[in-house]
Amino acid sequence: MRSIAITFICTLLGLSISWGATPSERIDELVAAKLTEQGLKPYDSISDDTFLRRTYLSIAGRIPTIEEAEAFHTDSYEQKRERLIEELLDSEAHVSSFYHFWADLLRLNGQPSGTVGAAYQLWIKEQIRENRPYDEIVYDLVTATGNFWDNGATGYYFRDRGMPLDNMSNTVRIFLGTRLECAQCHDHPFDKWTQMDYYSMASFSYGIHASGYNSPMKKLVGKEQREEGMAIYQAKAKEMTGLEKFPYLSGRAFDNYEKNYPAKTEIPEPVEEVDKKGRVRTKKRKVRLTPHEQIGLTKARFLKVAAAARKAEQKHSETFAASRELLSELYDPLQYSSVEDRDRNSKLPHDYQYSDAEPESEVLPAVMFGEHIDQDEIDDSKIEAYGEWMTSSDNPNFTKVIVNRLWKEVFGLGIFEPVDDLTDHTPITNPELLDYLMGLMVELDYDVREFQKVLYNTETYQRHAHTGEVPLGAPYYFAGPTLRRMSAEQIWDSLVTLAIPSADSYEPRLKGQISSIDKVEKIYRSLEERPFDEFYAMVKELAPLVTQRREADNRNRERLLKAQEAGDQKKMQELKNELRSSKRELTQRISEVAYTHLQEKVDGDDLLLAMGLADTAPDQMATSMLGAEEDAGDDDLREVMLKLPKPEIAKASYQPDPNLNKKQQANAKRAWAREQKTNYQVYTRLIQGMARASALESPSRRGHFLRDFGQSDREVIENAADHASVPQALNLLNGQMVDSLTNVYSGLGKRLDQATDLEEKTRIIFQAMLTRQPTETEMELVRAEVAREGDDAYHGIVWALLNTQQFMFVQ
Repeated sequence: MRSIAITFICTLLGLSISWGATPSERIDELVAAKLTEQGLKPYDSISDDTFLRRTYLSIAGRIPTIEEAEAFHTDSYEQKRERLIEELLDSEAHVSSFYHFWADLLRLNGQPSGTVGAAYQLWIKEQIRENRPYDEIVYDLVTATGNFWDNGATGYYFRDRGMPLDNMSNTVRIFLGTRLECAQCHDHPFDKWTQMDYYSMASFSYGIHASGYNSPMKKLVGKEQREEGMAIYQAKAKEMTGLEKFPYLSGRAFDNYEKNYPAKTEIPEPVEEVDKKGRVRTKKRKVRLTPHEQIGLTKARFLKVAAAARKAEQKHSETFAASRELLSELYDPLQYSSVEDRDRNSKLPHDYQYSDAEPESEVLPAVMFGEHIDQDEIDDSKIEAYGEWMTSSDNPNFTKVIVNRLWKEVFGLGIFEPVDDLTDHTPITNPELLDYLMGLMVELDYDVREFQKVLYNTETYQRHAHTGEVPLGAPYYFAGPTLRRMSAEQIWDSLVTLAIPSADSYEPRLKGQISSIDKVEKIYRSLEERPFDEFYAMVKELAPLVTQRREADNRNRERLLKAQEAGDQKKMQELKNELRSSKRELTQRISEVAYTHLQEKVDGDDLLLAMGLADTAPDQMATSMLGAEEDAGDDDLREVMLKLPKPEIAKASYQPDPNLNKKQQANAKRAWAREQKTNYQVYTRLIQGMARASALESPSRRGHFLRDFGQSDREVIENAADHASVPQALNLLNGQMVDSLTNVYSGLGKRLDQATDLEEKTRIIFQAMLTRQPTETEMELVRAEVAREGDDAYHGIVWALLNTQQFMFVQ
């Protein structure tokens, strides 16, 4: 039916569509039809230079290296553009780049802990790397439960822990393009959604709990210790009364017994009543005796026994308190480790004002649109039914939203804008194109990589960019992509590519991330997988240490307060050190006795191999490859670089001056060696902390280059900025980035050092930074600059190009 509709539309417009055409060609035909309808023409096709730079930035998230550009330009294959697109989409560079698409959508910011955040981050990257279908990824996110080391997708609910309503609002906005936030407090003022719709949707995921870890072992310890306390209480009472079972009084019940219970229950006199037949009957009133009367004791005697029994229990209660404190210490690393479905429904707010329900009443789950979910037909959990409904190809918004998001990623604007505020009145610039893209995505079974491949292979993508401003709310018909400024990540990753080798495989934080996840899993296994008797014995062994530490720490805190009042800084520091030492000692003892699995020494390289990774650093290459041959085979391993290889000082590059005598030659060579050593030290200092943005802390901290240039803080959905600012200008004008690029040990600096003349050096700089050769006018400017400044001019040329719009924009 869709094909017939498109054929009919094109016939009306006087156009023809070849049904033997590829999907890319069909997209171009639909774009061309709309342009013709609007009296517009498509822009001209771009050159290989522009295509190369644009495609690397779009797919790999960085500019191409000099070597990559040379390989492309010397390739004689007729479809080399198609081949480059396919190679880049299959590359680790694309994983690094496309990660930011997901990270900005899902607001990945390391919450609630770095370890959980690491598992979530690695999970997202693996979905991209494996090219998991989009609908499966979303389903796994929306239905994620379990431990984070087993299921990194649980990070989706950890991100909004304790905020189920906000999570639902974000879910619907991200995946269905609908904004429901307003309906949380009242019916939506600009859309058809009601407050009841909001809470009905929220009930699907309201029971997902990610605010803390509820340990079965902790519950068993609490139950065991309460039973022990009651046994002590009963034993003392029996000793004093001979009774097998004495009423148990908690502290509050004991304190209130005097006023709540009389010393002797008054027995009311029988009363005479006349029944329906007129007969007079005597009726005794039922009397409920007090607890002390029930066991035949006076109130005074009862309270005396109860007080003695409670005193006997008191010592155990102190141990119980120490055990609770110990359990808190034991389980602190597992505070955020598990997401569980508690199957709760949401409740309307206390100020609900509509007539269809009472305030604070429970709301059953119901979907906003699409196929109705019958509660009686849910086989498993309602969250799974929710996930199936959301990701169904029959869902009217699910496919529409993702194809529009991906289109915007490629072309700069969506077919409808904003991409996450879709209503019945949203204007769509090319409905036929959107319909075709939706059908294509379903036909591809939500294979995002294949869908992207189709878009990048269109003539529409490979046309000149639209350089004019598209007014907010105005339609754009895609005569070509829009001109865009590089994102913060694209700028940073391009500079990293110029500065360090093999940037795409450099993962300096990876081993630490995997090790931290492994550590938490081992703590969990140490606590939850041991027999309860053994666990309880361990608690009893460690609990006295907590009591001792508490008493000592309380004394030190009192002394610290006195030292603070006296202004004794030296004493204050000593006491603070003692408190920290006390904490370390307890932690160490807990680790030795409780976290038994942490004693299993596992090499970081073994963890990498278990995940199908191999470190390619020179000093670890042999070990990694040996493990690869034994366990997985080379083809199954993804090579990563955990440390940058130390560059060797290239003695062969020294060129002696034939005009110098032997002594002068020796002095010149020593001076050259000193200069190389200095350059090496400067380079290693400058590249500290340099890696692709996806391999760094995500997002970076305030003040970092990435944040200055607009990286999202991941507090809200898609919060990145693409405008210029004063900190950006100051960074480029005065920062040390150019020094790292032109240093002889950087990728660019090494090629410049090896170049033999001005023309070659200039071509290298322009090729590396702008992915093109310099014009004759530009070459003349460089010649004049070199004549004035000598070799120092090249540093200035790199600096100048770095500050141009040509470098900063995706042409």
